[in-house]
Amino acid sequence: MADQPQQKLLVIGFDDPLKASEFMLTAARMQKHEQLQVHDAVFIEREPDGKSIVRETRDVTPGRGALGAGMWGLLLGTLLGGPVGGLVAGAASAGGGALLGKLIDTGIKDEKIAELREAVPPGSTALALLISHLSVADLQRELARFPGASLVESDLYDAAIHAVRVSLGEIEG
Repeated sequence: MADQPQQKLLVIGFDDPLKASEFMLTAARMQKHEQLQVHDAVFIEREPDGKSIVRETRDVTPGRGALGAGMWGLLLGTLLGGPVGGLVAGAASAGGGALLGKLIDTGIKDEKIAELREAVPPGSTALALLISHLSVADLQRELARFPGASLVESDLYDAAIHAVRVSLGEIEG
């Protein structure tokens, strides 16, 4: 079995949610051109009153897992066991789907998202990307187009973190 690529977390802060969305489109374009691979993306928007809104792009939530599995269970149960079989199979598979969604966290871990909810300053938005196969030079070029953005957190190697901070104008090259 092939080794999984080393996934790294990159969290970039923006003063406007639209800029975060624009950078997500940039990351999608970079992925299309094989300049990086995005495994998960999470938007953390913190309103001026401190309330935070989180939008995940990849993880199966318990609700989505229950809905998807429940629909399939209902359909198959009805075909194989009639109306009663449909209800029983639908309920059982919905529970299993919810449990699966709760147990399997394939992207950015829920604990990290909870931590970021507190770290993002009120009135700003952060985009957390779980990435691999990164072209640092291409990332630098793209980040330079987002004045005012800042590196919130990353577990990239030190040289890449320095390059990102230079691109964002946080430090002198």
